[in-house]
Amino acid sequence: MAFNSDNSKLLLFTFENQHWIQLSDISAGYPNWSGDGEFVYFRGNGDFYRVRITDQKLEHLASLNYLRTAFGAWGPWFGLGPDDSPMLVRDVGSEEIYALDWQAP
Repeated sequence: MAFNSDNSKLLLFTFENQHWIQLSDISAGYPNWSGDGEFVYFRGNGDFYRVRITDQKLEHLASLNYLRTAFGAWGPWFGLGPDDSPMLVRDVGSEEIYALDWQAP
């Protein structure tokens, strides 16, 4: 699996036929193979997609725009769990708010 030069297409090289197949024309990030090898899951345009390898059928699975995903070294990382469930790095904040009432003697 590879991307074209401007990361706008997800490609797969078939060794059997010795040519590239275009899996998606959506800018794809963090592609992951399904456990059974039938699909490639990825993030694209703020959403969650999968494409079936046999016929290149693209499926929109969910919008991720409502999530506060973390950025930085791990974000907006996307992966799959052992059961092909999506895993994301979520930003839940880095500061806690406390209240302290002080009464001096």
